[in-house]
Amino acid sequence: MAGHSVDLPLKGLLSSDPFLLSEGENVSRHQLFSAAYRFSEILPDAPVVLNLYARRDVFLMVMLAVAMRGGKTILPPNVAANTLTELTAELEASQAQTVQRFSEQEESETGPTPESFLSTDKNNWVDEAVLQPLWDRVLNSDIWLYTSGSTGQPKRVVKTWRQMALLAQQAIARFELNQPGCVVATVPSQHMFGLETTIFWPLFSKQSIWVGRPIFAEDIRAVLAAQAGPVLLASTPLHLKKLMPFDVDWPQLSLRVLSATAPLDEVLAQQVSDTLHARVFEVFGSTETASIASRETLAGDAWTLYDDNFLLCEESLSVCEVNIAPLAESHPLHDQFDLIPGQPNRFRLLGRRSDVVKVAGKRSSLAYLNQKLQAIDGVSDGLFWQAPNGERLQAFVVSDLNAHDIKQALAQDMDAVFLPRPIHFVEQIPRNELGKIQFQQLSDLAKQNATQTGTESPNVRA
Repeated sequence: MAGHSVDLPLKGLLSSDPFLLSEGENVSRHQLFSAAYRFSEILPDAPVVLNLYARRDVFLMVMLAVAMRGGKTILPPNVAANTLTELTAELEASQAQTVQRFSEQEESETGPTPESFLSTDKNNWVDEAVLQPLWDRVLNSDIWLYTSGSTGQPKRVVKTWRQMALLAQQAIARFELNQPGCVVATVPSQHMFGLETTIFWPLFSKQSIWVGRPIFAEDIRAVLAAQAGPVLLASTPLHLKKLMPFDVDWPQLSLRVLSATAPLDEVLAQQVSDTLHARVFEVFGSTETASIASRETLAGDAWTLYDDNFLLCEESLSVCEVNIAPLAESHPLHDQFDLIPGQPNRFRLLGRRSDVVKVAGKRSSLAYLNQKLQAIDGVSDGLFWQAPNGERLQAFVVSDLNAHDIKQALAQDMDAVFLPRPIHFVEQIPRNELGKIQFQQLSDLAKQNATQTGTESPNVRA
């Protein structure tokens, strides 16, 4: 790793203060590292492990144990059975060893389960002198993540623990996380946004982690109400939108909501702020880069890069890359930017370069079109889609409205050439756990519905 001034000592991580919080007994950092060490003793050398645990305490303990053995933690793009089967076969062929899979659903055929190692008995704790020789091995251990596949096949991205820890330092500074508080998240830890916010940011700061993943409004309210100090709630625009209609007595506390994975429009951000009594923030980044910039949504549309990061753009701004200071690396970006004069660390996002669609010689943004579709009263979810070999736009919609009413509503905000034909009415839009569109499933749905057009299927309406 290129030299960087941030030190990553083990000593500061072995606190006995509560770190992994739950409705049962809390677990300290020292307990966590001790449990990981004990569990690592039953793992083979350099294991390849699919870590599917939903509970963040066991997820992190398994990650640490694998790293202590110099292994690879594999975080799949999704948990669909076919994806896991294909990924396991690919890994076993390329790594020439058996891939181990750990999750709440996996039964241990030999030996104790990972959960059983998270003991509160101090007799099972391991001294720092035992853990210290393993620390460099942990920091150099690989984590394999995968892009969502929302625009094609998922792509593998490899990060080391050291890289993730260094990247975390920027966010810790930006969000002032070196003071007591708790991270609560509705997103899984297996994707970059969740991995950052629920694992690496807390581990290398003064934050604690709520080990569960509350989904329903009342469950989130209960978790928030149980916290004594400031809370950072990490979620997505899709999830936040679903929370808003519920009549919940949200607690008054020092709450910041952090959103990512898709743009958060100002109307929803204001609603979230008013309903949850919170300040609302967003982070911008990717699986390849992790988060690189942030903004407080209601304070303006400009983004601010993390300290010492900078953009390198061609004069036309058509191609940009970001230099990430902690890694001394540059990564290409797939978005269009409006750089703010005189403020080299600030920019506005104009959308992804692949987001622009052209129909009958006219151009528009899919993000803009989707926003108008999803804003229609009576539309629960929806999106525009342009087939790879087609020009006419189609739409997938979750709604009880009919096609005529939807088109009439859209016609008030867009040129007629962009009105969708046909509209596919579906029970749900194919998204992953973060709300990102699954391109292949969407394409399959379109093909399936297209074959039914001539049979008067109610799912395909012009």
